[in-house]
Amino acid sequence: MISDVAALFSWVVELFSIEFTVYGFTFSMWQVFLFDIVAAIIGWILGEVFLDD
Repeated sequence: MISDVAALFSWVVELFSIEFTVYGFTFSMWQVFLFDIVAAIIGWILGEVFLDD
C-alpha cells in the first residue's frame, strides 16, 4: 500500500515537471498550478475587500 502511494506521488511529480513553451516562454505545470493558486487567493481577497456587503 505504501509503495502504491509512493508510486502515485512520483507519477504526479513527474507529470507536473513537464515543460511546454507558449510564444517563446517556457512553463512547467508546477508554475501554472502555483500561479492559479495565487491568482485565486488574490481574487478572493479583492472580492472580499471590494464586493463585501
